[in-house]
Amino acid sequence: MESISNRARSAFKWTLSLRLLAQAFTWLSSLFVIRLLTPLDYSIVAIADMVLMLALQLASAGLGNVLIRQKNLDRIFIQKVLFLLILLNGSLALLQMALASTIAQFYQQPAVEYVLYITALAFIVMPWITVSSNLLARDMNFKSRSQVDFIASLLSSITALSLAYLGFGFWSLILANILMIYTKAIGYNLVYGKLHFPIWQLSDMGAAVKFGLTIMSTSLLFTLFMKVDILIAARFVDATQLGFYAVAIHLALMPMSKVMPLVNEVAYPLYAAIQDDDQKYKNTFCYILRIVTLFSFPFFYGFAVICEELVVLILGAQWQPAALPLQLILLTIPLRIISNLFTPLMKALGYPSTGLIHVSFSLTLTIIAVFLASSSGIVAIAATWLLTTPIFFLFAVYLCASRSKISGKAIFSAALPPFIISILMFITLFTTKKWLLIETGLISTILIIIPLGVLIYVGSMWLFFKDRFAEAIKFRL
Repeated sequence: MESISNRARSAFKWTLSLRLLAQAFTWLSSLFVIRLLTPLDYSIVAIADMVLMLALQLASAGLGNVLIRQKNLDRIFIQKVLFLLILLNGSLALLQMALASTIAQFYQQPAVEYVLYITALAFIVMPWITVSSNLLARDMNFKSRSQVDFIASLLSSITALSLAYLGFGFWSLILANILMIYTKAIGYNLVYGKLHFPIWQLSDMGAAVKFGLTIMSTSLLFTLFMKVDILIAARFVDATQLGFYAVAIHLALMPMSKVMPLVNEVAYPLYAAIQDDDQKYKNTFCYILRIVTLFSFPFFYGFAVICEELVVLILGAQWQPAALPLQLILLTIPLRIISNLFTPLMKALGYPSTGLIHVSFSLTLTIIAVFLASSSGIVAIAATWLLTTPIFFLFAVYLCASRSKISGKAIFSAALPPFIISILMFITLFTTKKWLLIETGLISTILIIIPLGVLIYVGSMWLFFKDRFAEAIKFRL
């Protein structure tokens, strides 16, 4: 029988390859869509997306994680879960439509009302997405899931680009997102091969619901944590500035939001399978941490150096006000990625409250920081990420180390080498650009900075930490 590690490795490779292929197209089309839309369009999308994402965290009630973790899973249990999901999603759809007008008036954006009516359609198919996608994950059939995700992303990107070109404005992104959700619903159930139907029988569901609600609370608060700056800023800055900030966040988080789910999707069932082997899950976690930090630190810090040039060159000069907030946010993303790596391990070990504690603390601190900075504009709001993210990270390390028996020293040993080299790379590149390339054109600056950054990082890592590249190439969990 194929080992858990081999299955996880195969799943990760399939998921990574298809996800990267899809994202290469998605990112490219997103850049063209941004050029075709206005900051006002993105402010409307940002508000509507914030509401929908918060509601979708309630839509699964954490029961998808229950399906993965449940040791004795049978058809009746799945049907019970599906019934609960249908009941919950129906309620959420009605609630969103009932509050649509109030939300639109609160943010003084009338168009948001109609957008929320349309996005409520997502709740019709969410129960079947939750069940089928998590059953595929339980079987580690990430190959099929990745194929569906690839098709859904492709169709969504083509739709968004086409509609934006035809002048549909913010509706381009809204309708493309709905299409992606429905494509996933159909695709997941087709590849799983079994369409389950609900059953009214809720006996013996107490423990599952309790576990699921803890996971749901964590996911809800995490989504609120990721969206709270938009929630607050939308009341204190004008719509155009909000659009600049929304695009900055979108560009900064796009790699993280697309790649991190694939890591955690594979990691959670892997940790769940080896949760009783202390040494194995410790080694696996530290290995994943080393691989992720090896690539994430140089990518985001290098991106931060040339983000202004890229924004002006690719998006157009009208989007330049988004460059500085983007740069500030990019510098924090690797630490947020590391903090997210702890989540699947804690869930698999039976400590779902760890994420809840961490995100509650992070959310509280973020609300205070953003509220204090909001009157000073979007650059000040972006700067709060630099102040708060290191605190979030240290608190996450403390919680994980205390509950998983993985020492803080092991965690820092895995993350520090690429962090230190990337900081040196960033300082060198930023200084070079500021003092030596000040009169150089946009394209010339980018063509000089990128290979120079690769040379500095790869050369330094190879000189001092050659083993990091060797283990990444071998990829042995």
